[in-house]
Amino acid sequence: MNVKIKANRKKALPALASGQLWKTETAYIQIVDLGKRLIDYRMMRELGQARRTQTSSIETMEKYLKTNEGRLVKGNSRN
Repeated sequence: MNVKIKANRKKALPALASGQLWKTETAYIQIVDLGKRLIDYRMMRELGQARRTQTSSIETMEKYLKTNEGRLVKGNSRN
């Protein structure tokens, strides 16, 4: 039995969790709180920059991180 695996597939993003710090090309995103459907986060151009907390759906944030090639800088995933 042969199993074919696509080698050119991009690695899946880790699951979102409170306390994580993500980096995209233009910004840092700190996950403040994670609910069932919504996520509270801070978006900063530089680390330590004071910003207000924003809210969006978890699905929207996952799409944003995937589109902007976000990578996990600090924090653990839920898995």
